[in-house]
Amino acid sequence: MEFVLLLEDREGEARRAPVSPEDMGKFGRELAERGALRAAAGPLRPTSEAVRVRVRDGRAAVTAGPFAESHEVVVGFFALDVPDRAAAIEVAKRCPFAHAGIVDVHAGRYQRAREATGAPQFLLLYPLDRSLPRPDESVLQDGMRQMRAFTDELTREGRALGDGALPPAVPATRVEIRPDRPLVTDGPFSESKEIMPGFLLIEAADRAEAIAIAQRVPHAKWGAVEVREVERMSTR
Repeated sequence: MEFVLLLEDREGEARRAPVSPEDMGKFGRELAERGALRAAAGPLRPTSEAVRVRVRDGRAAVTAGPFAESHEVVVGFFALDVPDRAAAIEVAKRCPFAHAGIVDVHAGRYQRAREATGAPQFLLLYPLDRSLPRPDESVLQDGMRQMRAFTDELTREGRALGDGALPPAVPATRVEIRPDRPLVTDGPFSESKEIMPGFLLIEAADRAEAIAIAQRVPHAKWGAVEVREVERMSTR
């Protein structure tokens, strides 16, 4: 089964413990050697350097971060292929980042489009406001078709590295390692104003091109697309 571990900081809170890129790279390599790793990205550049793109009535609005509505900030992810949710949670408990911040375990999928070429990478996140009413099923299905067609288009252009879907109907499990014990909590989480139904990992020449791509994402018409540059974490 496929699961995605979203690594998150709480906005405005210091990390409970230090975590280094070397620690995270070692963890990723161990997952790869076990055959459990589908993809990884991170660390991400801070939200102060991020932008959010919304398209309304055909006009794009680009807002610079940080974003007041976000209580948690995604700083990276691992996509896993493991037997079940229990196995995914055990992986999350071993993740070095669980000692410093939050690891959210989402049932979902990650589809790899191709291998990276070394060009700059950007993660396009698709936040949705939890307070908005849920669209009816026909609207959701149409939106999913639009997103799939867009991702296929980017793949043909040689921009997409892979994409992930995180069905909001399946609650996440949150893992945090505290000094005295692992803390495992099933969602949904009332303190979170947003949900993250999916993401897309792309290559682009620079930030400006990544923002231009974000303006083409269908999700920007009913939600927002957050553009975050990826710093390289070697898992080889």
